Amino acid sequence: MPLVRKWWKLALSIAALLMAAQLGASFLARERSVHKYLVAQLERAFGRSVEVRQFNILLLPSLVLDAEQVSIGEDPAFGDEYFLRAEHLTAGLRWSGLLRGHFEFGTLSLSRPSLNLARNEEGEWNLERWLPPAKSVLGAGSRFYGPRRQETPSNRLQKIDIDDGRINFKIGNEKLPSAFLGVSGSVEQVASGRWRLQLEAQPWRSGVTLQSTGTLLVHGDVAGTSARLQPAEVHVQWGKVSLADLFRLLRGQDYGVRGVFALEGTARSDTSDRIADADTQPGDWTFSVQARAAQIHRWDLIERSDNPAANVNLEGHWNAGMRNISAQRLVVETASSNLRGSARFAFNAAPAWEVRLDSAGIQAADVLAWYRAFDPNVNNAIAAEQFFTGAITLRGWPLEINEAAFSSLGGEVRIPGLDAPLRIGAFQGGRERASLSVAPVRISYAAPERKDGITLAAATVAKRRSGVESRGALEIGFTHDFSNRAGGVSIDGRMENVEDVLRIMSALGRPMNRGWELSGPVSAELRYQWDNVAATRTWSGHVDTNKATLQLAGLNQPLQMNKARLDWHDGVRSASVTDVEGFGATWSGQLAEAGVDADGRAKWNFQLHANHLDAADLDRWMGPRARPGWLQRLLPSLLGGSAVNPAASTLLRQVNAEGELRIDEFTLEKLTLGQVRASGALHDLHLELRQVEARCAGGRLRAKVRAVFLPRPSYDVIAELDRVDLRQIPAPGNLPEHITGLASGTVHLTTQGVGREELLQHLAGKGELKLRDVEFRGWDVNASMTDGAPHEGASHWASGQGTFLVRDRGIVFPGLRLDGAEMTLLKGTLSFVQDSDLTLQTLIDDQTGSSLPEQGYVLKISGPLDVPKISIERLVARHPAD
Repeated sequence: MPLVRKWWKLALSIAALLMAAQLGASFLARERSVHKYLVAQLERAFGRSVEVRQFNILLLPSLVLDAEQVSIGEDPAFGDEYFLRAEHLTAGLRWSGLLRGHFEFGTLSLSRPSLNLARNEEGEWNLERWLPPAKSVLGAGSRFYGPRRQETPSNRLQKIDIDDGRINFKIGNEKLPSAFLGVSGSVEQVASGRWRLQLEAQPWRSGVTLQSTGTLLVHGDVAGTSARLQPAEVHVQWGKVSLADLFRLLRGQDYGVRGVFALEGTARSDTSDRIADADTQPGDWTFSVQARAAQIHRWDLIERSDNPAANVNLEGHWNAGMRNISAQRLVVETASSNLRGSARFAFNAAPAWEVRLDSAGIQAADVLAWYRAFDPNVNNAIAAEQFFTGAITLRGWPLEINEAAFSSLGGEVRIPGLDAPLRIGAFQGGRERASLSVAPVRISYAAPERKDGITLAAATVAKRRSGVESRGALEIGFTHDFSNRAGGVSIDGRMENVEDVLRIMSALGRPMNRGWELSGPVSAELRYQWDNVAATRTWSGHVDTNKATLQLAGLNQPLQMNKARLDWHDGVRSASVTDVEGFGATWSGQLAEAGVDADGRAKWNFQLHANHLDAADLDRWMGPRARPGWLQRLLPSLLGGSAVNPAASTLLRQVNAEGELRIDEFTLEKLTLGQVRASGALHDLHLELRQVEARCAGGRLRAKVRAVFLPRPSYDVIAELDRVDLRQIPAPGNLPEHITGLASGTVHLTTQGVGREELLQHLAGKGELKLRDVEFRGWDVNASMTDGAPHEGASHWASGQGTFLVRDRGIVFPGLRLDGAEMTLLKGTLSFVQDSDLTLQTLIDDQTGSSLPEQGYVLKISGPLDVPKISIERLVARHPAD
């Protein structure tokens, strides 16, 4: 028992002593002089200026130095920003070093550190000399000449632990947007001057939204950085990376590509086991990289089982000091194709970049799979069979073709909807001097072969006539001059039925016809040319149709394109219409593009002629005129847009045309206009016919028309009639046989709405009418009104004039005065359904010269004009004095 009491007191004394020592060490670490001393020791250890908020020293279980809010300054050669910051630093101290009078760190732990890796203009990194250098060992009998390099102050670190760190990158004073977040792991010294890396991090870039950047794993052994990390062996793994995030990390933007990416790489700096060659230089690193991308597709398309994939393998060497990299082995592999060659980059060479593909074998099926992965409109049933071979050398930046040679023996493409495959002929191409060219490739489409019951003689004849029976063929050539930076594509050929071409383009996801269908023979001779110096892209050539049929959405019948041509001249389009049948007429004329307006829309000029147009034919072609939106149904076909509920602002605003239309004869109900000539324009939802001239009933018609299609269609018409023959004006029954004379005048009409009924409902206007040599045969109006009884004969008026109003679906005559042997006044209403309510009465002049109704009878006309009801009633004239 006394022995236990004795040891208990001793243990208690030791514990009290340790507690006192710990408290003393903690208070001592907060003293300004000790704080300053510890900072100086850290500065000596790191070789940089150091700032620490506060220190703490732990004696148990081992000697540990804690530092809060540590900031290690930057070398002035790399800027003024910090080199390393950490919220918390823990360093294990060695008693052996303290006994010798200086600090030696064992394990250094950094919590939430932030490291700035900077490179100056000389290509040096600020990380130089921070880690201890590898020892230099002189061989037996070796001598050292010159002054020895001064040892860099450094610590004998055993291990560095990193938790939730960040690594930033700088070029000079410019901080790059890329960084590594969540850096964790350790850097442990396993031998003198040898460090083992075990790190992981997540790539990051500012200014973009990232979702799946994967985890970057780095492990391996390296020497001190002052020895250029040599010898070293580093392995890198980066997996589960989204292709979209990969491009965001590299370029800072989304290119619309989706898929997964993985990378594995190895870099070695020890070349002792390699066979030296002429390309090997001191300081070289050897590397091998395997990159894999799969499920590649466009961002708005769903993932498919046949989405393409690609593997890229690189093997070569890299010299950081010489700033060059060379891949002696470059292999790109897809499902059925491969490219093999080499690549290099040398900062001080000209050109700096060079890529050689010495062997290339590409299957057309692979090309189709990549095309389908980025275009949702490509038909899934398309199949291609063709093999391409070649070699190419690219130099400079951006990469430019320096040498090239490629060829193919031909192949086939099967398009759904075609009963025979497209045959692609053999071709070859390449670069010769400054020009890259591809000889014209023949693409033909033949009628399907009939094998049932065919005889030998018939087969021989069919073979001889195979070229004649081809449904069509195109020859496509390509050329580009690198010295002039200009080139072009040529397209020449003829198709028996252009509908097959439209079907092919639609299957390839490039529909040419939106709202229209063209069938029949077509020939083309086109050139697409570009000039990169002048920044121009133009089409030239022509497309001819002969006895083709054009069906437009919104039209009930097709147009017969007997002969027409569409031309391009330096990118300017024009159309020549020689013989086109449509709307019951035969058309001819010209349409030409006349530049662009301020909004970038094409402006068109036209000169069109039609031999005869009938309103009834227009109705049959475009459907009932009362159907709302027939113009909107027609315009999508002409403009290449969608015909499903189009907005007028989308369709009409695309039309900007101006020109002249001539019609030999235009029939509207029973009214016939001859030699119609109209000039005007349609743009910005406004139709303006500035001048309309025509022959009408033996006289002349001149008019101006304005129409606005939004927000509600409205129309404004001003017309002038001159010397119109009353006998030729359509009228019910045999009325034209009883009336003769000439009429002139003006009329101003306005209306709004869509459809015949709505237009008539809102029709309003006014006008003036002048008559000459009016004669009414069958009735003597004046005699009948004088006697109060009907008198056969004729009525004649030398002239007449008055005004009229258009309202309430009819024409109102407030007073139309007819001057003859006696003055006659016509008043009343004539409705659009030809019901009448008219009165005729004789006028007398009083002493003041005004015309007043004469005492007598008045003639009343009512009912339909073809069988009117006529009555004579007595009228008593009243003077103002009565």
